[in-house]
Amino acid sequence: MNSLYILILIAVVYSLIFSAKRFRFNSVRERRRKYYREVYLKSDDWRRKRYVVLKRDNWRCVYCGDPATEVHHTRYARNIGREPIIWLESVCKNCHDKIHS
Repeated sequence: MNSLYILILIAVVYSLIFSAKRFRFNSVRERRRKYYREVYLKSDDWRRKRYVVLKRDNWRCVYCGDPATEVHHTRYARNIGREPIIWLESVCKNCHDKIHS
């Protein structure tokens, strides 16, 4: 009977630890997303990088050839703002929506 209580206690403790780690991970991820949306995408650094990518791709969507209006991250770096230009591509809104759906 004591071993059953010990197993239950271990399971509860493990569950609490796992939940705390998940909560911390989610809050860090949400802080990064908030920074990305509210700060980085409005910065001069992003505007310059966006312009360079659109110009590199001749203002055309790399998927369909329509005029590009957006820039897509092919990979998301852990440190927003440090992504290399090669991880960015010009896309039209329609293709960008398809990529993220």
